[in-house]
Amino acid sequence: MAAAAAVSPLLPNLTTAAMTATAGSHALRRTRMSLPAVLMRAGTSKGLFIHRAHLPPLEEDWEGPLLAAMGSRYNDARQLDGLGGATSVTSKVAVVAPSNRPGIDVDYTFVQVAVGQDKIDLTGNCGNMVSGVGPFAVQEKLVIPRPGVQSVDVRIFNTNTSRVIVETILIDQHGELEEDGNCVIPGVKGPGAPIKVAFVEPAGSMTGKMFPSGRRSESIYVEGIEGLSPFRVDVTLVDIANPFIFVDARTLPLLVQGGDPGSELNIEVAEAIRQRGAVIMGLAASNEAAFLQRGTPKLAIVSRPTPDVSGKVLADIQVQAYSMGKPHPSLQLTGGVCLASTVCIDGTVPYRLAKSHPNLAEEVLTPARTPSPTNDNSYDSGVGNMPLHGSDIKQTVGLMHPRGFMQMEVWKAIDSKGVNIERCIGIRTARRLFEGNVLYYI
Repeated sequence: MAAAAAVSPLLPNLTTAAMTATAGSHALRRTRMSLPAVLMRAGTSKGLFIHRAHLPPLEEDWEGPLLAAMGSRYNDARQLDGLGGATSVTSKVAVVAPSNRPGIDVDYTFVQVAVGQDKIDLTGNCGNMVSGVGPFAVQEKLVIPRPGVQSVDVRIFNTNTSRVIVETILIDQHGELEEDGNCVIPGVKGPGAPIKVAFVEPAGSMTGKMFPSGRRSESIYVEGIEGLSPFRVDVTLVDIANPFIFVDARTLPLLVQGGDPGSELNIEVAEAIRQRGAVIMGLAASNEAAFLQRGTPKLAIVSRPTPDVSGKVLADIQVQAYSMGKPHPSLQLTGGVCLASTVCIDGTVPYRLAKSHPNLAEEVLTPARTPSPTNDNSYDSGVGNMPLHGSDIKQTVGLMHPRGFMQMEVWKAIDSKGVNIERCIGIRTARRLFEGNVLYYI
């Protein structure tokens, strides 16, 4: 009688011969690849920062490497075989390259890597990830501060939205990025050095219009949710930094008002509104098409702010944002830009809900012009603090989200054509977590 094949003690039902054959067949099918990258925490997000030169020349060829690197291949919702953190806020990529555009230092492309799906999304921008682009550019010597400066402006062109972001970051006495500091932002436990992130003329980022439907507020009809009759909600459809749908919480169906944002019904209602809004905004041809493009437009439920324990109302408006079909744990920075700007525009849903309108503090600024930026990748800072043209009105807007308070500075100008949002500024922190090579198989 032939001797029985040896059996691995760890895999009692798989023979050594079968294991060898299996390993050999995998070796023939797949090749291990190495991708240089930096893992960074940027704002309240975390993701990979990659030089564009290290990816294939065509964006359509990025999907394979990025899905594999983050662990989303094979529709893995846990991302165990990659560096993703199994949430939308920890499954992001920033692709950075030196820019040839006049007055711009670096080009930046944002990639949202889906969790539980073999898919990447290049629509829209991520304000949290962009807060790491300036620090990355300095650390990677794409921008070299002049000797002796204490801060530097990094001018960033976001290829997703064709918009400019100016980041003011601190520089230490050695000419290196000042990463540590005492600034704490909601949603991040540890402190860091403040990064001033200014979104310049952010309106019309994807649609070319501040209000794609031509209306500052409207009532939209939603149907098709099991257990709920068709209903109408009051919304503002707005495109500033990213396309957003702001929903007046008071007009939601009674079954979801005040409910858990993460409940199945609340998520279904939010997604149904988002899909309908996407069609009206011209971002999707149908609800079905909007479902397949989860990244844009984004949706947030807005309401009047609630008082704290002392009875004080600290914010101008309260917000619960959604991201990729789930409640956002805090608030996207682009969401902060879009919401704060919309609060400052008469006739919108957020304007009506803001606690102190029409008494939001306004400061009329002296007419000034922004100097023409240099393009030598080494200069002093200061541009992020100057109005773009004419007499500007500066307003400070407080936003309350699930993790705390976010303050935004909105610069607007009003003329015969209406309101122009010239820039919106927020504060973030960021830090480098790991540098090396991501190993993956194709």
